[in-house]
Amino acid sequence: MIRRMLVAGGLAVVLASWAVGPALADDLSDYLANADDAIYSGRRVMGTTWDGVESVGMIAIQHHAGMTFVGSDPDYVTVGEGRMHLGGSDEAAVSFVRNPQVDVEGRYTVVPGEETDYLGRPARIVDVMEGDMLRMRMVVDESTAAPVATEVYGADESVFRYSSMVEFSVSADPTMRSVDGTDYQMMLPLEEADPAGDVAGYRLVDVYVGPHDSRQSFYSDGLFSFSVFTADGWTDWRATTDDEIPYDVGGSSYLRVIGPSSVWVLWNSPHATLALVGDLPPDHIEQVLAELPRPANRAWFRRAWALLFE
Repeated sequence: MIRRMLVAGGLAVVLASWAVGPALADDLSDYLANADDAIYSGRRVMGTTWDGVESVGMIAIQHHAGMTFVGSDPDYVTVGEGRMHLGGSDEAAVSFVRNPQVDVEGRYTVVPGEETDYLGRPARIVDVMEGDMLRMRMVVDESTAAPVATEVYGADESVFRYSSMVEFSVSADPTMRSVDGTDYQMMLPLEEADPAGDVAGYRLVDVYVGPHDSRQSFYSDGLFSFSVFTADGWTDWRATTDDEIPYDVGGSSYLRVIGPSSVWVLWNSPHATLALVGDLPPDHIEQVLAELPRPANRAWFRRAWALLFE
């Protein structure tokens, strides 16, 4: 159940970032409206490279009437307008009560670049700057405002994540709107949640209850976003996946799983099990982790359990 929750959370995070991208050009509101109205489809290759580990994947994607449809029958996900619909053997439909836009201009500036062409279509290069640092370079299709290619850079100026449309068409299957007839489970924000507030430049958007009394805290800085999932007790993260990699930050040890479009960071604090799932770059991850509860080893947990219950 925890793994399914993380996968769904990761998809929501990454698809939300795709929707934000085109809004970063000359006029924020106009590009956001154009991106929501865009109709396009094709195939996208994505990859993440971190510390010599690379994860690459390819997806079929359609965008129509504010909804992004990824995958194909029987397994697919549709995200947009505050909703997420997973199709397949574990089909579920979730609607979030709010779908706010975070002020991206508080952290980033945009430099429209030269005209180019991509897959034979007119496009424009757009650089997104974080201070003096190039954080993202996008190739934006002129007629649709779709981000047909992106590169995200780490603090060392190396490419951390990339995505490219390898097939692109200004059309989409209108039947993807059939998810409108689905019964959605409404995710209401918790009124008395007590997570960390704004973290390392990321705004806390909302907190939701998840399976087994878990909590999902969703953060965004307008360009990147992540969720922190927390649950009481201890989770043996090594038993949940074979893809984990040891990850040391500030003298603390975590596990991480590198995917084509998102990264998971997994650990146990003295009081809870935690997982960060997001598309943010490595230097941002380190800054965020520095403000969240630190890991504790299992020996500490066993001693506390013995003291309380044995």
